[in-house]
Amino acid sequence: MMRWFRRFSQLFFLSLFVLLFLQARYPLQSVLPVDLFLRASPLAAFGVMIAARTLLVSMWIAGIVLLVTVVFGRVFCGWVCPLGTIIDASDRLWRRTRSGKTSRSVRFRWWKFALLALVLFTALFSLQLLWLFDPIALLTRVFTIFLYPSFVFLLSTVLDAGLNIDWAADSVYTLYDIAYSTVLPLKQPAFYGNVIVLLSFVAILALGAVSRRFWCRNLCPLGALLGIFSRYRLLRRTVSSECTACSICQRRCRMNAIEDDFTVNNAAECIQCGECETVCKPGAVSYRFGTTPQVNQIDFSRRRFLQAGAAGIFSVAALKTTVLNRNDEGAVIRPPGSVPESEFLDRCIRCNECVRICASTGGCLQPAGWQSGWEGVLSPLSIPRIGYCEYNCNLCGQVCPTAAIRELTLEKKQNNKIGTAYFDHNRCIPWYSHEDCLVCEEHCPVPEKAIKFDEREVVAHSGEKRIIKFPYVNESLCIGCGICENKCPVVGKPGVFVTAAHAERRNEAI
Repeated sequence: MMRWFRRFSQLFFLSLFVLLFLQARYPLQSVLPVDLFLRASPLAAFGVMIAARTLLVSMWIAGIVLLVTVVFGRVFCGWVCPLGTIIDASDRLWRRTRSGKTSRSVRFRWWKFALLALVLFTALFSLQLLWLFDPIALLTRVFTIFLYPSFVFLLSTVLDAGLNIDWAADSVYTLYDIAYSTVLPLKQPAFYGNVIVLLSFVAILALGAVSRRFWCRNLCPLGALLGIFSRYRLLRRTVSSECTACSICQRRCRMNAIEDDFTVNNAAECIQCGECETVCKPGAVSYRFGTTPQVNQIDFSRRRFLQAGAAGIFSVAALKTTVLNRNDEGAVIRPPGSVPESEFLDRCIRCNECVRICASTGGCLQPAGWQSGWEGVLSPLSIPRIGYCEYNCNLCGQVCPTAAIRELTLEKKQNNKIGTAYFDHNRCIPWYSHEDCLVCEEHCPVPEKAIKFDEREVVAHSGEKRIIKFPYVNESLCIGCGICENKCPVVGKPGVFVTAAHAERRNEAI
């Protein structure tokens, strides 16, 4: 019975995760916060608070998760975590012929505690690495950058094919309307780094060929953190005298938490999945509140802690002393409401929730490459040639779980300067070809129009005299939304471009 309750719980929370993900779109009409799962990660909460030297009230749900862990153990890992659910489903696809000894190996179990120490230690030196390993941020990033765009592409392809079938066209048009009002964006989302994100996700699932829940057993630092808090849990596995020492519970344990003495399990590893209770034929296993003997020791020695600390020191030294390309500084255009750069990198967990919701409006946000160095990889930045910051949208600040992007009122967002536009006189049509082009000015959303014209009489290349409107930017009015660069008709590099010059970065709450 417990197995079915757990499976129902896993499916429920995975469905909720997907539903909230799909709800992160314009207009935002979700009853629950779309970043609910991100706010529930204690690893993200601890990592950001340590790195940013602040208290994150917005992540109070993570405190509830820890409180539940102290009472019931690592139920988050076994009953709630959407990545754990996907791994459980993926593990069923792997046919393993491992011997019992191999499946009982615990030699890698200490890795997750080392990664936890590494993440928290580097956070002390203002180096944020938790985004690499936090399962909720990782899965949100996978959905945003690869799974959802792939879903949109496949669904659109099928629907487009249906439109070519005469007898089905009317029904397909109806399905199109429903899809666009629920799951489909206005245009196909596409992101940098999608192949790398896919490969990392596939690698996590492929580890199931080594052992069940290899990621959860050996690599997940969130699991390590919850394991520390669950060492003295109140709900415990109990084995009665009817146990025949058949060892089936030990062999079926997906977390390798049951010791050779089958009456004892490792409290830091057990995720309360109830598999042992289900497969126990004599019915000797049950879960009760009490003080049943259990192993409280975690697989992390003082020597390994020192090794993790040394790795953290070298990581901080290497990444903090890397020379940044000054030519890329202007390309680091952060979302409106972003806090100053150093604090932004401390707070941002690279979940790409802002990138996801921006794709439903102007689509200017992309996961960063190396523009801001190793520290800024996969953090959100604006690339106007791909998309623009929609003037009537302030959603990115509403879905950021760590306040790296402050929530702005629409009025304040419309006056928040994220960069400044400039004209390239060697590519802009009026400046280079001496022909009128009004596209940038027509699309400029600022009521007073940040793009102005200077009318002059010139001699065209043909020798003809013309009155040409030469565009220029009123920097005091430009907010750097990038729509001028995005809509510029020049093929290749645009005739107008936006840089991060004069951007306003705020650290006060709005």
